[in-house]
Amino acid sequence: MSQYYEIMIFTASHSCYANVILDYLDPNNEWIHHRLYRESCIQTRQGMNVKDLRIIKDRNLSDMVLVDNSGNSFGYQIGNGIPIAPYYDNKADKELLDLMEYLKQIRNEPDLRVPNKNTFKLHAYSKYVTPKEVLENVVFQN
Repeated sequence: MSQYYEIMIFTASHSCYANVILDYLDPNNEWIHHRLYRESCIQTRQGMNVKDLRIIKDRNLSDMVLVDNSGNSFGYQIGNGIPIAPYYDNKADKELLDLMEYLKQIRNEPDLRVPNKNTFKLHAYSKYVTPKEVLENVVFQN
């Protein structure tokens, strides 16, 4: 995806753990342009790590997305969030391939938050109390 986007890894993991994986994935530092770790997250009173994209200077929020398997991660900029299912050694998993297709489709949008809002409807989740209500009113509606 680095041919379409500037790739920044923003993880809630500690740098010593994350760097081992990132160095394996990008040994020549060709694709990952920046790395942010747990110390760049904001920790809530409940101990959850939230990634506030405003710490990334000289970048417009309309040009950034945050892909994460934890919805808490993009709580401060819900419109920038792209939820993804976690990977657990499932050889049939296609999440990253689907993500790539989505990112290719939106790459020329002037504000990436607009297609995110229309696709994922994360802004609507707060209207409902139970997961069942979310499923009935957001997830399974067109």
